[in-house]
Amino acid sequence: MAQNKFLRFSSVGVQMAVLIYLGSELGKYLDERYTSEKNLYTALCVLSAVGISLYQLVAALPKGEK
Repeated sequence: MAQNKFLRFSSVGVQMAVLIYLGSELGKYLDERYTSEKNLYTALCVLSAVGISLYQLVAALPKGEK
């Protein structure tokens, strides 16, 4: 049972890393395509990816377990 929890949360960590990486790549692409001096698209995409990742983490947490 404990191993199952470990695997579930390790996969959530991998999902977070991949999502944040893809957000940064999307932001870089948008910054190149629509020239932005301050890398605004990269910052917005990464912040959005972090927010989505945190939401997924909270949704994956066990409810009411002690």
